Amino acid sequence: MKYWQKFGLSLLTVACLGTIAPRPAQANMFTQTEVDQSRYVVMAVPLARGGYRLLVVEQIKDTRPCWSESGSNPVVIDPLLTTFDFTGICGRATDSNGYSIRVAQQDLGLQYGLRIEQGDGELLLVGSSNRGGPRMVIGRTHGMQEGQFLKFHLESTWRLTRRTYEGQVLGHVYFTNDSWEAATGSIPAPATPIGTETNIDPIPTPQS
Repeated sequence: MKYWQKFGLSLLTVACLGTIAPRPAQANMFTQTEVDQSRYVVMAVPLARGGYRLLVVEQIKDTRPCWSESGSNPVVIDPLLTTFDFTGICGRATDSNGYSIRVAQQDLGLQYGLRIEQGDGELLLVGSSNRGGPRMVIGRTHGMQEGQFLKFHLESTWRLTRRTYEGQVLGHVYFTNDSWEAATGSIPAPATPIGTETNIDPIPTPQS
């Protein structure tokens, strides 16, 4: 494995069980604001023990690129932010403290978690309910390449937004869909889980 991959894996990955979600009273107070989708990349990070972990990176300033892309089906990501001090240049969300699902103006942090599954020759980014709700396919890699950081292409009705509270834009990222029907209406056959989300970040993340 290349040096940047080893470094990136040690920097960006850590595993434990559990989920952290906003309290109900807080969740009802949050709204969303639109963002430039081109300033973000959603990727599957390979884990040393096998499986993948979800990472969202934002290009905050153009001082240096935070990632580069190559290939297609799948698109392979080079996480350049692991090679320099990215403070103030790149933002990143590594767990449920940094991202969650929002559908039809409803924050689903309490009801849904994000997980990565392996489907028919690709990885799927899936919203999985802990209360028996319908499964949501949010994105896919359109191919596989073992041991690489792979880009998720969001499905057509999904986009990223940012959490807001009383008019203030926070760091938390939403995977957003405006409609329950669009979010859950077309569901592929169940796939095999190969990774789950965690709630511990090895590097302190600014609080939202």
